[in-house]
Amino acid sequence: MSHSVYFTFHDVIEAPSVNRVIDFTNRALGEQNPQKICYLISSGGGSVDSGVTLYNYLRALPVTVVMHNVGSVDSIANAVFLAGQERYAMPASAFLLHGVMWNFHEKSTLSYPQMQEIMSRFDAAEQLIARIIGENTKLTTEEVRALFRQGESKTPQFAKEKGMIHDIREVKIEAGSPIIAIK
Repeated sequence: MSHSVYFTFHDVIEAPSVNRVIDFTNRALGEQNPQKICYLISSGGGSVDSGVTLYNYLRALPVTVVMHNVGSVDSIANAVFLAGQERYAMPASAFLLHGVMWNFHEKSTLSYPQMQEIMSRFDAAEQLIARIIGENTKLTTEEVRALFRQGESKTPQFAKEKGMIHDIREVKIEAGSPIIAIK
């Protein structure tokens, strides 16, 4: 039995990458039987739906989940990051909080009800992300939504003050522990 398994993840949060994280994690749980799973993460964000799915999956794991920001954790990747019971950031890392975005196809034609549906989804997605961040930090939902409007990159010091991370520190990989790149 390995005490810890380490995963490196530097990708967008979309259905294919989330499915890979889940698959790799499930295999490690079955083959390695770790007490801790440590994710060294850097992600520019991606799909809200995929990010919330991964957040909920990671929260359900029967082991300690450790998240370590090794670059930049942006957008919906913040919610994924907050699934960790232990959270850390490298001194040279950052966090970006911003509101939900929507990609429209070129020359899209939308009816009024379709636009209302999109606006409803925007609002619901922002409320959900703000709630996840608020429940796992010292930030209130209103403060999170204000940060979304700022759309600014934040330092590890800010993240520590606001309870997004527990400490600012270098990654320390336990000797002999498996390190798996999720590609």
